[in-house]
Amino acid sequence: MADRLLIYGAGGYTGRLLSARARMRGLDPIVAGRNRTRIEPLAQSLGLASRVVALDDPRAVDAALADAAVVVNAAGPFEATARPLAEACLRTGTHYLDVAGELPVLRYLGSLDAHAEQAGIMIMPGAGFVVAAADCLAAHVAARLPGALYLRLGFSRGDVISRGSFTSMLGMVSGFVPVRRNGVLRSVPAGSLERAFDFGSGASICTAMPWPDVFTAWFTTGIPNIEAYLEAGILGRTAYQLVSLAAEPLRLPPVQSLLALAARAWPAGPSETMRAATPKVIVAEAEDAYRRVVRARLHTPNVYTFTYYSVVAIAERVLAGQARPGFRTPAGAYGADFIQGFDGVRREDLMSHA
Repeated sequence: MADRLLIYGAGGYTGRLLSARARMRGLDPIVAGRNRTRIEPLAQSLGLASRVVALDDPRAVDAALADAAVVVNAAGPFEATARPLAEACLRTGTHYLDVAGELPVLRYLGSLDAHAEQAGIMIMPGAGFVVAAADCLAAHVAARLPGALYLRLGFSRGDVISRGSFTSMLGMVSGFVPVRRNGVLRSVPAGSLERAFDFGSGASICTAMPWPDVFTAWFTTGIPNIEAYLEAGILGRTAYQLVSLAAEPLRLPPVQSLLALAARAWPAGPSETMRAATPKVIVAEAEDAYRRVVRARLHTPNVYTFTYYSVVAIAERVLAGQARPGFRTPAGAYGADFIQGFDGVRREDLMSHA
């Protein structure tokens, strides 16, 4: 009987955090990945079973998932790993979770909805901070303002990121930013949308960014117009626009080789001390046709700490049989209050405007 949790990409920064958290919660996960020199020492240090498998061997992947009820994909860049692992899950009847943040990846996984229902599995990308945190806040403000037509999400300024996150972000550089307009995904020029959000210390200017929430929050809330922003000072906004203008040259093979070298030199991830010193804040505002606005603010621990709380909590629910087949979002599956019990998470409703 398939009843195990398998964490693929366990040898990476996020994968190690997830593995340790899952073990601490008594889930006895199987740690897996393609790099034996990373996976086997990790398994020995945590006292866990391990599997070494490359995703370009479908038979080997299917065999690795044979006794897994749910797999967590923590191996970025997800443009390379999500498709083969999700397709293996469809073949083997294994629920799929990941911590992806690349919009094309989430759109692809969303296209598997009918296949997932037929296979009896749940596909839920964005089970970590990216998607799950804002998804729950979006669901909360949407419930406070039924019939809302606009949803805007603001994220406090960025943190120190892991090597894997850096690699994934390089692939997201573009001269355009996705937004949702009347239920349809559209693109606007990078740097063309700015908005102020109050993260707790007064209004702060933010610029629209290519966050996947413009895709997932629509599934959760049904709100047809969605934008997502990141807090950035004038230097940060200017740098972002310059990098966006260079998006096409950045894809040239010689430049890609240099960026790959930079990624390998990037730190594996922030220390526990650094994570403790860098909490996050998200603001969500919903607006209806009568210009009524409701806002809420979500305080969370560091993105990586929140991620291991959220992913493992979702995996626990899936292992307990709480997984509805099809493509699902975190708040769509488990509600706006799903994250409220996590350490360091606090939600506050802000003054509404009529």
